[in-house]
Amino acid sequence: MKKLITFTFVAMLLLTGCKDVDLSSQLDNASASASSSTSSSSSSASNNFKGETGMFIPTDDNGVTLEAAAVSDGKAHFYNTMLASGEPVYFFIVKSPDGKLRAAANGCQVCGNALQGFRQEGDYMVCNTCGNRYHLDKVATEKGGCNPAPISPNLEIENGMINISNDDLKSITHFFS
Repeated sequence: MKKLITFTFVAMLLLTGCKDVDLSSQLDNASASASSSTSSSSSSASNNFKGETGMFIPTDDNGVTLEAAAVSDGKAHFYNTMLASGEPVYFFIVKSPDGKLRAAANGCQVCGNALQGFRQEGDYMVCNTCGNRYHLDKVATEKGGCNPAPISPNLEIENGMINISNDDLKSITHFFS
């Protein structure tokens, strides 16, 4: 009976797409195992986040700074940080096929309360909650809907480094609370 209820719930979720609901206590085994297989063992800003936490990167007065060369391979690189206010932030940077370095929250704007984030499958970021796919060329270009919340659709590189400001990071904290 439990399997039937789980199957019915998963089928309803897939048929209806993303809804603005908190699914964090209703994870199915497939989603949980996909999430845990991609999670890093690095330190993370909060234990509530179930998606890819990536590497912890400390903030300074300007935000976070990363080497551009480290994220220029077309793969999503996941990071987390803790703002001075104590708020955790999870994000990723990816070089899209159109050559732009893009930064976005590792949180879906519709199913963000599930705190499961995204994973990369080829040229797509895929919501770990509902399975919606979002092409890398569109990352950080649209607000609303089931897509990664934008930080920057075209990160600027200065002296080989990328800086994401504290204000930009603060703008996505509500996806992780």
